Amino acid sequence: MKQREDLEMAGATRGRRVRRDRVQWQRLIEEQGASGLTQQAFCTRRRVAYATFCTWKRRLRDDVSAQPPGFVEVGLDEAPMSGWDVELELGDGIVLRVRRR
Repeated sequence: MKQREDLEMAGATRGRRVRRDRVQWQRLIEEQGASGLTQQAFCTRRRVAYATFCTWKRRLRDDVSAQPPGFVEVGLDEAPMSGWDVELELGDGIVLRVRRR
C-alpha cells in the first residue's frame, strides 16, 4: 500500500493526474477523518484536488443514504404474552402503533 501511495505522489508531483476508483476514494476519505487534519490540509498534504475530494465525499455519502435500510432482527421476551404492542418510528414525526390484546 505504501508503494502505491508513493507512486501516486510521484505522479502528482510530475503534474500527472492520478485516477482513483471508488474504493480508493473511500479509503482516502476515511484516512482524512482519522488524520485529525481539516479536509483542505489533508488534500494539500496528499496532493489531492480539494474540489474532487469534496465531490467524491458527497457522492459516496449520497450512495449510502440512497440504499434502502436493511432488516433489523427484533427479539421477543421468552415469557408468554397474551397480546403485543409494536411501535415503529417512521421519521418526520410519524409513529405507527399496532396493538393486539
